[in-house]
Amino acid sequence: MQVAISSDNHLDLNKVETEWALEQQAAYLQKNQIAVYVIAGDLFNRFDKTLDFARNLQRRLGSATAVRFLAGNHEMGAGVSYQELESPVDDLYFHHKTLDIGSARLIGNNGWYDYSFDQNQHSVEKITRFKREFWYDRRIEQPMTDPERLAINLNQMEQDIKEAKKMGKTPILINHFAQEQAFIDQMPFRMERLDVLRSFLGSQAVGDLAVANQVQAAISGHLHLHVQALPIQQTTFYNASVGYRTRRVKEWFSHDFMTEWQNRLIVLDV
Repeated sequence: MQVAISSDNHLDLNKVETEWALEQQAAYLQKNQIAVYVIAGDLFNRFDKTLDFARNLQRRLGSATAVRFLAGNHEMGAGVSYQELESPVDDLYFHHKTLDIGSARLIGNNGWYDYSFDQNQHSVEKITRFKREFWYDRRIEQPMTDPERLAINLNQMEQDIKEAKKMGKTPILINHFAQEQAFIDQMPFRMERLDVLRSFLGSQAVGDLAVANQVQAAISGHLHLHVQALPIQQTTFYNASVGYRTRRVKEWFSHDFMTEWQNRLIVLDV
């Protein structure tokens, strides 16, 4: 059986027609007999639109493929509260949930960030000021600091991973936010003043947790990188981002959405 993961499709910003994307992705998933398809965040700039897309895709696929989705920071910016993000909300919403497939257990968690990828290059005051004044995430409401929020999600992941191993399942971890410093180091920051953005990309604590618990695969998005899989001890890290192809930002290696989506799709045999 196969699990497919994709993130950062940004259908709205890439001006991809929703019904066309539904039709094309459903046809591909059916043709390739994908058992589980996980959308790892940043499909739309609203949570409710991503939820509608996941529901419509599940209806098209029926029982042949299970659809699940996580919220990226773009979903978190509108149409949902922090309390809703930390609640079940819908059967297809995969945050702090698991799904068994064969001998594997998929573990979904949105994740967050704790500034660790900045590696102490900036003060907390400068990081939080930049976020408040410039960064997209300033519109996301939360009743605690960023490191406190990440600590909650990290504890959820640790519980779910340990429960999977207790049940004899092979854990596969899926987040939106990045998990490993080696991927961050490949980000092309062209202006030194933007180096502070590393603070908001994820947390090394998640990667360390995956390695320490011998998670088989750890998949994330958010970085819009086209990178090779990264094995560290028994864990292999993947980035599943499609990224942008807009008038100003061209991150695709191809010229059409479905080719890029297929090329960036992470498919695992479980």
